[in-house]
Amino acid sequence: MNQRLAVQVSTALAFGPTGIIWAFFPILLRSLSASYLLIALVSLIPAIETMGLSLGWGGILDKTGRGNKILLISLLAQGVGFSVFPVLKRPEEFVLVVSLMGLFSSSFIPVYAAMATLSNQQYGRAIGKFWTAALLGYASATLLGGILYQYFPVNSLFFLGAIYGYAGTLVVLFAPRDALTLKRSLDISRGYWGLLKQRNIAILCLLSITVLVSASAFNGFFTLYLVHVLNGSRLTAGLAATGTTVLGVFAYRLVGPLNDKIGRKPIFILGAAGYAAYFTILYFVTNVVIVTFLWILPIYPLVQSASTALMSDYTSGADRGKGLGLLESAISLGGGLGPLAGGLIADAAQLQAVIVFSLAVALASVASSQILLKEKPRITIPDSIRAGT
Repeated sequence: MNQRLAVQVSTALAFGPTGIIWAFFPILLRSLSASYLLIALVSLIPAIETMGLSLGWGGILDKTGRGNKILLISLLAQGVGFSVFPVLKRPEEFVLVVSLMGLFSSSFIPVYAAMATLSNQQYGRAIGKFWTAALLGYASATLLGGILYQYFPVNSLFFLGAIYGYAGTLVVLFAPRDALTLKRSLDISRGYWGLLKQRNIAILCLLSITVLVSASAFNGFFTLYLVHVLNGSRLTAGLAATGTTVLGVFAYRLVGPLNDKIGRKPIFILGAAGYAAYFTILYFVTNVVIVTFLWILPIYPLVQSASTALMSDYTSGADRGKGLGLLESAISLGGGLGPLAGGLIADAAQLQAVIVFSLAVALASVASSQILLKEKPRITIPDSIRAGT
């Protein structure tokens, strides 16, 4: 297996199990009589772990360059975690194991994103390629998982996740030696505090938190809403999760280069505005087909690709892992606070009330992004120079 293929395959296998947890565990835990708040912990606890540990994983990568060692341990943890699920009975036990897995899966985005942007100076395009591979993993796992969960016992879903984890471990173990490692940069590192003191970085992290709170407050419960409120099937939930990731693959292929062509800020704002429009329509529509179609629209790639490209603009090679770790911490914090707020609102009122909350936060993020977000000037190289003429 060549270097490029090893990176892409291991990326897909790394993110597949996360897709299974994201799409099907809310339904599973609700069937075990879990509260909305407990279900929210499936997102919140790993988000808190990622918020802190992404910094550590990014720092280790910057210091050692040994992404292969980090990924080997993390992928093995995925396989072990899914192997344990069949013996669990209580929803609290599932939350605990997911939380333990999150200690290691928090390494995936800072490690893979750093490797992508350090090997390609067109950061938007590089991030697009990374997320294309990741979402292919999501899509394949949620498609197969939806079929298995609809027609077979739930243990088949756990078996699928374990296969992804162990297969990813083998890919990393037998990958070319240089495939998943980085050369240490000669740039001077500013450290985490030095990065956070930079106004652009602090604002980007804050805005990313806001957008993710808006997106995840309701979307963290979407498959549950689809099955238990709108009476859709578990297969429909799996197909919806697959659809959003498949469209996300094409979206990343498109918006990655667009970040380089028209700028990161317009793409980021478009994503925030997309969520505002999505929640506005969702509040008035309850048709299963229409709601599912709305959910699979690829809005998140706009925000994710733009924010990662911006952070790559703001950081040097010596701080790339740290900077992307900070960004992932911010995104994870938003992705955890959103379901927590959504769970509290849903327990107190109903899931439809969460839509109103998400809409209000989305509108606030659009206005804030327009006012506060700044792009770093980029040097463009004429095509004639690139071609050497």
